[in-house]
Amino acid sequence: MQIINIPFGSGATGYGPKTESMIQAQEACVYTMPGAFQYGRRGYLENLDPWIKNDPTFEDVWPGDYLEQWRGWGPGNPDNQWALPYSGGNRVIHYDSKLFQDWGVEPLSQHPTLDEIETKAKAMTGINPVTGEQNYGYWYQGKYINWQFQSIAHALGATWGKVNADGTWTINWDTPEYLQALKWLVMMSKYAPPGALAADAMPDGFLTDQNVVAIIPEGETGYYLIPFVNDPKLNERFRTTYNLQGPDGKGGLFIADPVAMAASCQNKPAAWEVMKWLTMSPESQKYNFDSGGNLPVIAGAAEAIPAIGALTDADAILNQNAFAEIRYPWASAQPRFSLQAAIEGALAGTISPEQALKQAQKETDDWLAQQVATPTP
Repeated sequence: MQIINIPFGSGATGYGPKTESMIQAQEACVYTMPGAFQYGRRGYLENLDPWIKNDPTFEDVWPGDYLEQWRGWGPGNPDNQWALPYSGGNRVIHYDSKLFQDWGVEPLSQHPTLDEIETKAKAMTGINPVTGEQNYGYWYQGKYINWQFQSIAHALGATWGKVNADGTWTINWDTPEYLQALKWLVMMSKYAPPGALAADAMPDGFLTDQNVVAIIPEGETGYYLIPFVNDPKLNERFRTTYNLQGPDGKGGLFIADPVAMAASCQNKPAAWEVMKWLTMSPESQKYNFDSGGNLPVIAGAAEAIPAIGALTDADAILNQNAFAEIRYPWASAQPRFSLQAAIEGALAGTISPEQALKQAQKETDDWLAQQVATPTP
């Protein structure tokens, strides 16, 4: 969490001056807050629903479910708008088109399926018929495998559970769909290079001629966006598709930073004006990209930032987050880490997939038993 710190003087940004009251509101009230759910459910954030309802200038300028992703439970109200989308990230699938060409394999479709990925990954694991190098069909980040696993499981119809009416959670890891997903992932790990289980990023050689992995899921914006913009030829080789989708048309981890307002803010009208400008204006989105390489989140971002719009796979790069799963409220809580450890054990072969999910479920149930139904500040 951090206070937004964008210079408002016309000489600093070229976007025109802001009033002193807006600057004060920004400094005291407006925060970038990935953990908005956790703070909102404890009563520390302003519910933005009344501000949206009563403001005729407010527009939902975000594609897909971006705005709805920041709805969550709070004391006395199970459905609040805790934040506005500000800075994007996404989890896409990359593939090395050169390796596909070397092996004579058709490129991935824009919305690849598990069967497609499995068939093509197997076909490209072995000695490359053109280069003579060892190639691998698949990649996974072992240290963050939970997110890839959730995408696989959701594609098979799994659902983690729900937020209950009192704000507590029901979480179900030990289900047939999750078991099918974990067995699939364990099987696919055989087509990944050694060391993937300990990896926390992209494979060695990613975005270079030394890459030897054909299909690379869970590509994050920070790994590829600025390199693609600086050298568009990279995007011609390392192509980008949407993440896996489930029966509901959703899929992949929703990852983005929102802007929220503190419930204790002393100048909420001014803070609201700041929030709207930061999150809704093309100027702010462009500044956010130019200054930090952050992915824009508003509709029409391809026009606001032509360097991204010109990329070969701009559609998937810009819009994957709009079709991601509903944000996981447990993303920073113990259930995530219980499942992560269990998946690692299954991939390492120290426990079976069945044992892994039972272990994760037991640890999660023990943690859930300690939930407090009505959190207070």
